[in-house]
Amino acid sequence: MSKIKNSSDDIHNHLITEYNNSLMKMEMDLYSARQTRMLNKIQRYFNSTPLRNGFARWMAYAHYQNKPYTISQLVKEMHTNRQSISKMVSECESENYIIVERKGKTVSCKASPLLIEKVADYCTWRKFLSKEIIGRTYNNLTRFESWMNAEFKK
Repeated sequence: MSKIKNSSDDIHNHLITEYNNSLMKMEMDLYSARQTRMLNKIQRYFNSTPLRNGFARWMAYAHYQNKPYTISQLVKEMHTNRQSISKMVSECESENYIIVERKGKTVSCKASPLLIEKVADYCTWRKFLSKEIIGRTYNNLTRFESWMNAEFKK
């Protein structure tokens, strides 16, 4: 019987490398999907640019929080300009992708049921992707770190 030559640092570094590798694979698959998931008009719109892709996430988050975003909030949080946000709001409102509320000069918006349905589809796909690609490596890494912390804090 041979002695185990790996130290806990060696094992930890190996698990980190495995996790990082799987995370990069998932990011590559996400990138690829954004280039190819163009099955319908709403996917084509939101996958056409990184800004539109991000906008869909902010709109879904607003829906789930039941707190619409103003154009000013979107400009600040998305690090873009008012013209770009206003154009997307107009385009998405005309396609019924978002619900727009106007109070005086303030315009607020959140995802419509149509966009939420597509976001739910995306989340289901993303859950599968996460589980298949990073699930095992993430669990291995976090379990090891938890075990090491518990063992050596005694």
